[in-house]
Amino acid sequence: MKKLTLLAFSIHFLIAGQGITQFKLSQPTLFEHKDVTGKVFQHDFDSKILDNSRKIFVWIPEGYNLNKDKYPLLVVHDGKAVFYSKNGGFGKRNKLKKDSLPKPGWNLDETVHELIQSKKIKPIIMVGVSNTNNRGHEYVPTRNGINFGKALTQELIPEIKKLYRIDYEDIGTLGSSAGGLISLYLGWERNDVFTKAACLSPGIIYRDQNYFELFKKAKVPDNLKLAIVNGTDNFDSGLQLGVDKCIDYLNKINFSKENLLYWVDQQGSHSSRSWSHQAKDILLWMYK
Repeated sequence: MKKLTLLAFSIHFLIAGQGITQFKLSQPTLFEHKDVTGKVFQHDFDSKILDNSRKIFVWIPEGYNLNKDKYPLLVVHDGKAVFYSKNGGFGKRNKLKKDSLPKPGWNLDETVHELIQSKKIKPIIMVGVSNTNNRGHEYVPTRNGINFGKALTQELIPEIKKLYRIDYEDIGTLGSSAGGLISLYLGWERNDVFTKAACLSPGIIYRDQNYFELFKKAKVPDNLKLAIVNGTDNFDSGLQLGVDKCIDYLNKINFSKENLLYWVDQQGSHSSRSWSHQAKDILLWMYK
């Protein structure tokens, strides 16, 4: 009987060992690419809460190593499209011939570098968190978004804090589409960590999921700078209902006008090209 018990325990241990048993963030390695502006470090992040792994890209501002200052932290979703993207990142590919954008993807490294150098915003650290095949669940609060938020707040950010000098009182998040939705959730319901949230083309109500019903029942955050923007193409127009309901609710509860930036981008589409331009305006507002 003891042998059978020991055998069962050993099998259980081996099976459990095949998954991720503890979270970790690997030591940084320099991410080098001709299209990247500034210094970006790459990490492997293993999450026990989500039981999966992904790449993390950390962009640090020029002069970081010349001082001991702490910097605001901006967590950006769909991280592979933040600083460099081989195929344009999530959404339609940037039409480079008709735009001033230097490359596919979000171009946040060029944008933030330019804004800092021109002293239009204060220096910040950006963390691009790559998505996984579970993006449609991890970025949606009515599915697995709550656990995704826990993975960020309980696992990733504390580890980032150990390796980089971040201001723990100034942490923001930015994303588009489902990434914009999870940004809204993090700012609204995890305001204990995130004090800024930028939500581009957020899927607040989309197909079979309706985050607005949970949004209006949650406690109103005490200190949140919230930016919401949506385009007018066929896809974004389908998201406008959820955006309208959210803005109407914010007006109803007298959410601070100083802490809310909202507009409809009449030329905006569900694309990296539009999000690149919209993000620049939002960052100017958030970090001026």
